[in-house]
Amino acid sequence: MATATIPTSIRLNPAEKRRIAAAARKRGLSPAAYIKRAALAGPGQSDDARLARLERLAASMLESIEDERDARLGDAAWEKHLAGKSRLLTREQFLRGLDV
Repeated sequence: MATATIPTSIRLNPAEKRRIAAAARKRGLSPAAYIKRAALAGPGQSDDARLARLERLAASMLESIEDERDARLGDAAWEKHLAGKSRLLTREQFLRGLDV
């Protein structure tokens, strides 16, 4: 059984209408669907929650960058080894270099 819909109107100035239409287009929605989602979405995230999410994203990005650097350094060292331009150390030489 189909549910009945009730039309509702709001007054927008031309600039507001353009902004809503542009935002809806970016999300692939009609302006009506965009307004419904925005109105029915409930309370937005608090500033603290947004900052915590941003902090997690930044930490994840930094970890990815560090992993990429490590991988590149490892690849360069391996290429240097394959080219015969590096010297292999015995365990004793390595530990002596660490003063252990």
